[in-house]
Amino acid sequence: MYFETVTTGFETILNDGHAYSYSAKSPTQVTIRLRNRTKIEAVPQNGPDNAMLNSKNITELIKKHHEPEPFSGIVSLTQGDEVVYQQGFGYAIRSEKIPNQVNTRFQTASGCKIFTGVAICQLIERGKLALDTRLTDCVDIEFPNFSPAITIRHLLTHSSGITSYFEEDLNPDYESLWRDLPQYRVRNPKDFLPLFQHKAMKFQPGARFEYNDGGFILLGLVIEDVSGRKFADYIQEEIFAPAGMHDSGYFAADQLPARTAYAYIKNEDGSWRTNFFAVPIVGGPDGGAYVTAPDMVRFWKTLKQNKFLSVQMAETLLSPHMTTSEETPHIAYGYGVWLERQKRKTKKYFVEGYDPGVALRSAVYPETKMSLTMIGNTSDSLWALFNQLEKEFGLQ
Repeated sequence: MYFETVTTGFETILNDGHAYSYSAKSPTQVTIRLRNRTKIEAVPQNGPDNAMLNSKNITELIKKHHEPEPFSGIVSLTQGDEVVYQQGFGYAIRSEKIPNQVNTRFQTASGCKIFTGVAICQLIERGKLALDTRLTDCVDIEFPNFSPAITIRHLLTHSSGITSYFEEDLNPDYESLWRDLPQYRVRNPKDFLPLFQHKAMKFQPGARFEYNDGGFILLGLVIEDVSGRKFADYIQEEIFAPAGMHDSGYFAADQLPARTAYAYIKNEDGSWRTNFFAVPIVGGPDGGAYVTAPDMVRFWKTLKQNKFLSVQMAETLLSPHMTTSEETPHIAYGYGVWLERQKRKTKKYFVEGYDPGVALRSAVYPETKMSLTMIGNTSDSLWALFNQLEKEFGLQ
């Protein structure tokens, strides 16, 4: 094995075996580990392209991507326990020209629904819940128009039939939600209830898949009632801490810790504004946690090491429970996680999130033991670039 760090004049710091390249004047931070060539070539046919694993090639490809704007965020590629490539692009805080770095915290939007899914599965394994437990049996809140047949399973798989607080097909402008309910008042799962608590059912529970943020808000309320802890505290203590995700959390936008990127929305005149007034001030069970790319790697590793859940429950979480009828790669859904399936096998499982100023996709490819994580602090440049990198690395 050989180790290469591309610094291009940066100061290189070694810390616990990780190489960091940093410059106060540069918008990049790089961490690169390359396997020996024979091992790379031994990866199955869907594995990475050797030529593309040259750090310079990867960086040049990303920097050439300008549609609809240059990518701003972090790219992380790992294989097994090895970091193949990590680099930040663009600015965490534009006005101060503070660069995005490997340890920069980013918003995740819906990319953190899997934390809620893991938490529910933990409570099931501890005998506090069952997949077929009814919502009405574990939450003491009135939902006058909800079906009494809604279960935990329905909520986990977006098949409950409730009307969500955000109906994207009717109104794709998430920012507009907070005109009547000021976003600075939304700090806990119960604060979302006025947006959907009294709405009518759209279909009977279990009838079909329909992506639903409100269902995960309800799961957060279940976690609070069953565990006796606040939702964010439960995730911090039972998921972030055991995984060593020390940079992650449900931070308030008016009390952000160091190394946190602002999320940016592009105005019609080409200028930029933050998303402070476009999303809830504190994230919840349906989305909005802050993570770093290395922390997402730690999460996947801890999940696969069965430190959150038993082998059987972890496999259940990552198994297809609903066919989505959506386009590739969103073919099937587990418990808080998307699955791309081919020939009755999972090609990749992944999470993703999209909010004003926020984009995340983090995917694991079981055959090659690789993971690719991209987190952006703008909304739109990540998606085509993620697909391009998958193609270049032979992961599609």
